[in-house]
Amino acid sequence: MRWQASLFLLAILPLAQAQQQGGAQRHGHGQGHGMARMREEPGRAAWQKPDEVMAALAIHGRETVADIGAGTGYFTRRFAARAATVYAVDAAPRLLERIAALQLPNVRTVPAAADDPKLPAKSTDTIFFCNVLHHIDGRPAYYGKLLAALRPGGRIVVIDFHKRVLPVGPPPSMKLSEEEVEREFEQAGFRLARRHGFLEYQYFLEFRPR
Repeated sequence: MRWQASLFLLAILPLAQAQQQGGAQRHGHGQGHGMARMREEPGRAAWQKPDEVMAALAIHGRETVADIGAGTGYFTRRFAARAATVYAVDAAPRLLERIAALQLPNVRTVPAAADDPKLPAKSTDTIFFCNVLHHIDGRPAYYGKLLAALRPGGRIVVIDFHKRVLPVGPPPSMKLSEEEVEREFEQAGFRLARRHGFLEYQYFLEFRPR
């Protein structure tokens, strides 16, 4: 589809704006700095609960984390305070430049392709998606590349919006249900290892290879 090449840029669209403008933004380009400012609005923390997410993940000091669709670094910054190495993965060069400007010594920016996260083989302990997975087409093949990037014992974490009308996030037609995500990962050779239930608008799942 036409918007696939900019899927990671679209993943950082301001959520309320995505609801209002729907399909027009899925094809949009540019305006990255304005979108980034809105992504960083403090109101997000009330429903995203980033501190609680970090506590639940219990990232340890020897861990390598890949933040897929890192955007402005909303979670990248938090991973950097806990992990040994963080891959900030995005297809938008201007957003990666923004993360690089933070000069976090343990963060490496990774220019991704729409169908490939470009992670080194067996490099990563935790691969993290937040509000991104529903933008990816060709997910079965993509999951195979994620599996190749995981170290033994590694995990994939998915946080995304429930497939219903919500006060934040995209419309239901753009979303993946929790059941769809579980089924796809199971078919790709993963098992659901843990489910967290404290986010009001999103499911929060951890998968590990079978």
